[in-house]
Amino acid sequence: MSIDESQLPLRGHMGFRSSHLAEFSRYLSGSYCQHRVFGRHRGDRVDARHHRALLSNISLNYLQYGAEVEIDPGLFESFYMLELPLSGWTDLDHCGRTVRNRVGTAAIVSPTERIQSLWSEDCGQRMVKIARRAVERQASRLLGRALTEPLVFDPLIDLSSEPGASLVSLCGYLFDRHEGDAGMIGERHVSDEIENALITLLLLGQPSNYSDACRASGSTAVPGHVRRALDFIERNLREDIAMEALIAASAVSARTLYTGFERFVGASPQVYVRNRRLEGVREALLAATAPTTVSELALEWNFNHLGRFSAEYRRRFDELPSVTLRR
Repeated sequence: MSIDESQLPLRGHMGFRSSHLAEFSRYLSGSYCQHRVFGRHRGDRVDARHHRALLSNISLNYLQYGAEVEIDPGLFESFYMLELPLSGWTDLDHCGRTVRNRVGTAAIVSPTERIQSLWSEDCGQRMVKIARRAVERQASRLLGRALTEPLVFDPLIDLSSEPGASLVSLCGYLFDRHEGDAGMIGERHVSDEIENALITLLLLGQPSNYSDACRASGSTAVPGHVRRALDFIERNLREDIAMEALIAASAVSARTLYTGFERFVGASPQVYVRNRRLEGVREALLAATAPTTVSELALEWNFNHLGRFSAEYRRRFDELPSVTLRR
């Protein structure tokens, strides 16, 4: 049974509404990502709507189709999507498994994993779109190092667990506050902290390929020599970093430094430097406003072999740097 229209989330934040599936799909491709939608039984006539409230690194959304549909977005690429059904259900093919997300459960879709979904006719979902760069940045802060591979969450969230319950409670609070005037919660500095809290809850509470490392980072002190090396890298990230200089800054032997990095950073110093520089280029590409080129930014971040840089960037972020620049 569908929920009462007067009770729909974010009623004052109408993004788009249509009774034509193709028209609604074109709109949603511009709001989320390019995707294909197929009506299962009712042709092109639907009761589709999208409500949206924009914050800094996340957006709050309500989405329904009013018909049974199949959706094939491929990869989300630049964002994670937290899905919390209010009515009906979706079947998600994600991370090599099929999960049913329904009232009383929640799911998180990771940007580097292919996704297909089937929505029931009465499905309506609260959805939280979270910028991939914000999740990866917060994960790096928790870990004290750059990520060495894409962060992928287990798709189904256990709402009977304490982390799951806290996550849904915080999401519910955000939706409730943004029904009308958000007040101080809508202020940039306040909303940024709440966004970070939401992302941290995900990182610490939801299983992923980094969840163990994120939890361990809170109880494992990084040794002084590793911290000195990390600080030296951050101060000189855009410059040539000779290993001899890094070893000197750490005040230990090369072997001790490498062992410390492998244990506490999860990568060698060279791999860590490369990943931090790639992250720096990506942030610059996403923030670029004045006319600039990929080559200029790559050289600024000390990538002197542009062909190799492009290949490493694509491996790291699953897209070419030119695509990031056009966002």
